[in-house]
Amino acid sequence: MILLAGGVAPAAEPESEPTGALAWFKRGVKVAREGDIKAALSRFKRARSLAPNWALPHLEIAVAHMMTDNDRKVIGRSLAEAVRLGKELPRAHYLYGIYHQELGKRAEAISEFTYALRLRPSLAKARFRLAVLYIEEGRQVDGIEQLQLLIKQKPAHVGAHRNLAVLYEQSGRLEDAGRHLYAIAKLFPSNAFFLTELGRFYQRAGWEKKAQAAFRKADRLDSPRGKRKMRPLLRTRERKRPRAPDLES
Repeated sequence: MILLAGGVAPAAEPESEPTGALAWFKRGVKVAREGDIKAALSRFKRARSLAPNWALPHLEIAVAHMMTDNDRKVIGRSLAEAVRLGKELPRAHYLYGIYHQELGKRAEAISEFTYALRLRPSLAKARFRLAVLYIEEGRQVDGIEQLQLLIKQKPAHVGAHRNLAVLYEQSGRLEDAGRHLYAIAKLFPSNAFFLTELGRFYQRAGWEKKAQAAFRKADRLDSPRGKRKMRPLLRTRERKRPRAPDLES
């Protein structure tokens, strides 16, 4: 920085106003990344006014409202325009699917998630939501197929393993159910919560030796010898189990 006489720095020149829809949109993205969503929203609206047939401003307006006032009418209208104008945008279809899912419109949500996955098969969150919707609709075979595809893409997806375990146990495929619960426990070898879940499943399946082995391992993780030397153990019913991670991860 160059100082003027007397050591006073000149005032920073004000940022020039954008010209054109693209410039306004880029400015909105920049401001949003800086954390000022309301300011970004005004810039996205300016971009939309200059290019009403451009899908991206409509999409970002919807996202900005999701992060501020959650105005469902505006969000729905903006997403509808985004998917109409930008049929090739998987993110637009994914978010419109969430919008329909939250309104209880399963058929519309399934359609949007399916379209999003057609455009981008690697969109794991869309595939997981689609699988859950299929299961809620009683389409277990379709749900299982989507969950299996998801695990191929993301072997560490806890929600996919957990849902497959439940579906397989309900249908009597105990070996398959156990395989997915074991996979979760293996992903988190220091987490007693998942070992306890695995042990309880083994008990339900009638595999008592496996159940006791899982419980013993969980107890060792919950009550290491080092902790016993430092402070008294809590009673079993008072022990806090670690929370399971987000199922969509």
